[in-house]
Amino acid sequence: MSERGKVHLNMIVTKTGDQGETYLNDSSRVSKASTRIKALALIETISVKLGFFIHECRQDQLKLSLPEEGVCVLNLEQLANSFQQEMYDLGSDLSTPIKSEETIVRFPVEKAEEITKLISKLTPTLEPLDSFILPQGSLRVLLAHDIRTTIRQAETLVWDIEEAINPAVTLYLNRLSDFWFVLGRILQSEDQLTTDEITKKWEPNQEHERGIQIQETK
Repeated sequence: MSERGKVHLNMIVTKTGDQGETYLNDSSRVSKASTRIKALALIETISVKLGFFIHECRQDQLKLSLPEEGVCVLNLEQLANSFQQEMYDLGSDLSTPIKSEETIVRFPVEKAEEITKLISKLTPTLEPLDSFILPQGSLRVLLAHDIRTTIRQAETLVWDIEEAINPAVTLYLNRLSDFWFVLGRILQSEDQLTTDEITKKWEPNQEHERGIQIQETK
């Protein structure tokens, strides 16, 4: 039997939340409709979406040529799994209200700095953008955009929490959304190596075909 972790979930039905409130890690009670709980729910949603990405990209590896710096190998399953783990770290941080003179370990700002460096390494492998790209392509590309936009929603909710929060949480979410935008572009670029698919971009203030044909019978 594997060693038990620090979180023990022996009883799933507790009935303590049946009246619309739930416990935080400091044993305080808050409304399930509070912004903090909504943010936590969305972070859990991100974890599930990462699970879909893992299922779609299992055993997929990308090998990217970096300008003047060799190559970068991306193990997509391992990458998404690492972010899944960090979603729970984020959730744990947000579930623990900040108090003066606390000694608990908070989510580290270094995680955001790490992602910032990854973005700076990976972005030069892509063509410069001259417009917004439309979220289209393969399932793994669409999943990347879905994850990106959900992370952005979570970030805005965390900013709306009235109580003090760890600033590393919002910084990390901001960078993580940027990272998944870059990764989505990389995945689409890789897909284009084996298909005739093109990257469709926003064409502002243009007339676009609806693709509807109406044939009237006489």
